[in-house]
Amino acid sequence: MPCCEMCGKEASLVLATLERVDLDVCQNCAKFGTVKKLPAVAVATISKPASPEPEYILVENYSSLLRAAREKSSLTQEDFAKFLNEKESLIHKWEAGALKLDVDTARKIERALGLRLVRLEETAPTVKTTSGKEELTLGDFVKVRKRTLS
Repeated sequence: MPCCEMCGKEASLVLATLERVDLDVCQNCAKFGTVKKLPAVAVATISKPASPEPEYILVENYSSLLRAAREKSSLTQEDFAKFLNEKESLIHKWEAGALKLDVDTARKIERALGLRLVRLEETAPTVKTTSGKEELTLGDFVKVRKRTLS
């Protein structure tokens, strides 16, 4: 059951405007504002579980692979920087391993030089569960704020 955004009580919620902010609140908290939308009749909805997007990471030795592929193509750092439309100092830092490539740029370099810099990270999906008591509501914040001012 959903929680009231003001007091944290688990109840059926209504959309109400409280001090120019739209909140999903319980009937008790709705009296402090203007009710915009009454609770709808409960309708069961079936949703697809969200498939986690694959996470890509750089290979460990990307700097040496980048340098070797650039030299194999007989490109200077300056020419390679112009080709990628990047600064020459970035190319130098990437090849030295002082600056980490972002995945999009690594993909661009992969296509240009024909090498593999990015791999798919294989991790088990994690399930995160929270109970209503762990979430902060506006009411909790007001209580905490009052205690710290006293």
